[in-house]
Formats: sequence, C-alpha cells, structure tokens
Amino acid sequence: MGSGAEVRIDPLGPEGERAAAGMLARAFLDNPVNRAVIRGGPHRRLRANTYGMHASLRASRRFSHRRVLVEVPESVRESSPSAALVAMNPGGYPVAPPPIGVQLRCLWGQGLGVMRRFGTLYRRLDERHPKSPHAYLALLATHPNRRGRGYGRALLSGWLRDVDALGVESYLETDRRELLAFYQSAGFEVASEIRAFDIPIWCMQRPARSSQSAVQGDPGAGA
Repeated sequence: MGSGAEVRIDPLGPEGERAAAGMLARAFLDNPVNRAVIRGGPHRRLRANTYGMHASLRASRRFSHRRVLVEVPESVRESSPSAALVAMNPGGYPVAPPPIGVQLRCLWGQGLGVMRRFGTLYRRLDERHPKSPHAYLALLATHPNRRGRGYGRALLSGWLRDVDALGVESYLETDRRELLAFYQSAGFEVASEIRAFDIPIWCMQRPARSSQSAVQGDPGAGA
C-alpha cells in the first residue's frame, strides 16, 4: 500500500452496513452497467445505488466473506470505510432475498423500473454462473477518494488466501475492461463475455489452488 496510512481489515457486521453501503454506492456510481440500469444523473444514481447496496448487504449476512478496510485513526475515515469486499462462500450463491421490509424500502428508493432492470441483469448473469462448488466475488470497491493505494489489492489477496485454504475455484463478473489485467494478475481468466443493456460484461474464473500468487495493482472502482 503506497499511501503511508495505517490501515486495518475488519469483518463487516450488521452495524457497519449503512456506512459500507454509502461507500459502495459512490464507488459504483459511474460503472457502465450502473449507468445503463439506473439512468438519469449522478444524484439519482447515487440514491438508487445506496438503497440497492443496503439491500444487497442485508441479504449477504449468511454464507459470506465480508470485509472492510479502514484507515486509522478513525478520524481519517470520514465515517466511511476506505474499501469493501463481499464474497459468497461455496454454497452461498444464490443469495436469499433480504426481508420484505428491506425489499420495499429498496423499491421506494430505486423505483419499479430500476428494480426490474436489475432483475433482468441478475437473470442474465445467473445463466453463466458456474454450477460446480465455488467462491463468488460479488462486490469489491474502493472509496473514490482513496483509490490507487492498494486497498482493493489487500482485500482481494486476503479473500483469495481463504479461498485457497478451501481448495475451490473462484468466480466474478466485471463490466470494466480496465480491471481485466488486475484480476488476471490474481489468477483469474476470462471464461466468457456477455452483453446486458448493450454493455459488455466479462465473467472470470480462477482455478482451485493451494497457494496464491501476488496480486498486482488496485481495482479502484467496483468489480
């Protein structure tokens, strides 16, 4: 990590979900799929993202590897984690929906059209999802003001050490071409490419292994 800041990686518990959802909403704000699904200006996308991320984090409490990276002392954090990773352990995908109250709040915050388009996206992605036991990287992102410090690399490396200890393959999707080399440096390769809302999405897999090679670079925005 090149910033010189002292950092720590903590489990993400229920009490930290609101702050993590806000950070993730900003990190994914300008991703191509996010723009295509939510549409409208940045304020609308941020609002819809925040409700959607909160619902996703609420749903991911079981069968998940959830970590946040924070800068210390806490005054540096500006009440937000600097980076976050959420991954499903083998058997954790597909994730059960969050409680109905959380779904209704998400509907109110996003609107019916956005939720329908996200549903279409998820069904499209599910068609390519591996059927064999695997670990699934659902979310990886760094706060927009703290990119380039190696925080994403640190979270990814920690998760992959756990994956390698389980001896299973891992899987992710990304709609950002510039992240392909980053994930390839961690052992992922493009398994297939799909299009959703005319946006290319790369599905990447990493074979099971017993040890993990170094991860180079920092993904910055969301996977």
